[in-house]
Amino acid sequence: MIKDPRHIALNVLLFWHKASHPLDKSLESYSEEISFLSKNDRSLCNALIFGVLRQRESIDWVIQSFSNISFEKIDIKPLYLLRIALFQIIYMDRIPIFAAINTTINIAKKLSDKKTAGYINAVLRNAAENFSKVPLPDAQDNAEKFISVKFSMPLWLSKKWIRAFGFEPACSLCRQINTIPQITLRTNTLKIERQSLAKKLSLNAKNIQLTDYATQGISFTNPSLPIQEFEEFKLGLFQIQDEAAQIITQLLAPRPGEKILDACAGLGGKTGHIAQLMENKGILIAADIEPQKLESLFLDSKRLGIDIIQTKPINLLKTSIKNFDFYFDRVLMDAPCTGLGVMRRNPDTKWKRSKNDIARLSAKQKKMLNAAANLVKPGGILVYAVCSCEKEENEEVIYRFLDKRKDFLIDKDFKSDNYSILMTHKGFLKTYPDANNMDGFFAVRLKRKSKTR
Repeated sequence: MIKDPRHIALNVLLFWHKASHPLDKSLESYSEEISFLSKNDRSLCNALIFGVLRQRESIDWVIQSFSNISFEKIDIKPLYLLRIALFQIIYMDRIPIFAAINTTINIAKKLSDKKTAGYINAVLRNAAENFSKVPLPDAQDNAEKFISVKFSMPLWLSKKWIRAFGFEPACSLCRQINTIPQITLRTNTLKIERQSLAKKLSLNAKNIQLTDYATQGISFTNPSLPIQEFEEFKLGLFQIQDEAAQIITQLLAPRPGEKILDACAGLGGKTGHIAQLMENKGILIAADIEPQKLESLFLDSKRLGIDIIQTKPINLLKTSIKNFDFYFDRVLMDAPCTGLGVMRRNPDTKWKRSKNDIARLSAKQKKMLNAAANLVKPGGILVYAVCSCEKEENEEVIYRFLDKRKDFLIDKDFKSDNYSILMTHKGFLKTYPDANNMDGFFAVRLKRKSKTR
């Protein structure tokens, strides 16, 4: 079994590059190898994987400056070896340059021929001495390319964000996306109060802070052990969940005894929060198209001490009220989206998405929202949410829906004291990584009109 963190990082990145699934699936495939590493090596392995994906475009700009082979002709394996080594050289102060180069060359010799190892050696030694002299694209003549290289973003996305937000705001957003976010969790109020949990967590984490907008959130940094090994986690005292995601459930505002549907439940972060606000009383159905996610959700609900959740594997687009025995008081539709609002946590997203994905998913979101709306009782609430800041997945979906569904309106009368500053005058909830130090989310609370005689 491989016990070198750099070699494992290479394998994870190559596996991810060749597959269509997200990074967490690649990490899962190599979880056994990673678990056998020492704590420091495990940290290094994860830092290399996430760091390379965060800074890939910036690193590639350096590679192109020192490679005698055109970038398009570099084979994938030596390319990722170069990326891993250069991430250490450029971004990791604690690793000596000679160590980053030598360990990379040793791996290259095991995996390729002398010529390839020699090429990697030449690029790294030249880059190590001169990378700081590589000029960035000119910000005035080519703003899109400047942002792409400076903040390691796909060119199509830097162009889009300059048009949407302007040059300086786009720079601010991209800069924040490349930072490592704090860990945020949601207190399980069925078992403990937030202040009491914060005190317990202080024994194994630093910089404990209560979230400003989410009423049960706690953030921290530098955990002394993996989160799943916290005694508080094992006891079901919390779920990992970003502050923005917690606010979505607050916008839904579930009540004890109601009938509620989480229509795209996934792994159930918001489902658990809904159950908490329902005080574990009522009917809560967690639906998703992937049965394995619902299995994980159900197991986690037991850890949290929740017993009102019923799981239902369904395709929402092929579902009607006939699949249920009743209409719902509230429906949450956290729709499948590009995930461009959570790139701080999932840096692989920016290299797997394209502008075509935005249009494709927007079309799907419109259909799913209409299907979810059919399950809401008259006078009931429907919350639409996506972890994306793109207008095609946000306002455009809602306006198209409201044009067709005259039986719904935006519920602007709902009181949101804790997070009212995050609401627009049109009733949209919007969060951004740079402005709010949380994931980028969009949500809106819709109300189905009561039937009139």
